Amino acid sequence: MIEYFTAPGSIPFTVALLVMLGLLVFEIASLVSGFGVNDLIDDIVVGQVDFPNDFLAGGSDLSTGIEGSGAAEGGSMLGRVLAWLYIGKVPLLIVLIVFLTIFSLSGLIAQSILRVTIGFAIPGIIAAPVVFFLCLPLVRGCTAGLARIMPRDETSAVNTATFVGRTAMITGGTARTNMPAQARLTDSFGTTHYVMVQPDDEEQVLENGSLVLLVRRINGSFSAIPNPNAALQDGQA
Repeated sequence: MIEYFTAPGSIPFTVALLVMLGLLVFEIASLVSGFGVNDLIDDIVVGQVDFPNDFLAGGSDLSTGIEGSGAAEGGSMLGRVLAWLYIGKVPLLIVLIVFLTIFSLSGLIAQSILRVTIGFAIPGIIAAPVVFFLCLPLVRGCTAGLARIMPRDETSAVNTATFVGRTAMITGGTARTNMPAQARLTDSFGTTHYVMVQPDDEEQVLENGSLVLLVRRINGSFSAIPNPNAALQDGQA
């Protein structure tokens, strides 16, 4: 059995399968612990991408203009590709698990069939790119299905620049300079987001449970000051 996964041509797909299992364990652990890992990853990674206009607020027809008659306007090339895979409608971590599952199983099965039929497998350096592109439509089909059944607040891919000026609650320990902590905020649509926060003043310490005001975005995280107005609630601008 071990030889099946370590055979020539199978290594890229075996590695992908192991990574997928690791991500799956991480996802389950985050759900059990209540840690908002999906929101955090989407805010840091997906929130920086320029998606096509109205993609994130779109209805059930999630066309991105890459194929078919629906023509999406605006957005970067990366944003269009991610939108085509429904990243932004489905949490990035879930999409990665789906992709790695399809990629690894497709590659392992294809290489096994080749060994049986022609007596040898294609070298991994050639097989991996081929399987990568061939499995993308299947990945898109799976994520499209997930996007239609998944609650809309499962993912929070919005432009995180809009978080500046909003209040947040420190929920992941004590934030110090160069030692950010997780904070929770609510956007104008009522969606909860988790971001990493550190004090704007190097001498300050933001304690767990304190309400802070986000004042700047720095490389995917935010600097904050203690909430200057007691009338502001968690997430208000």
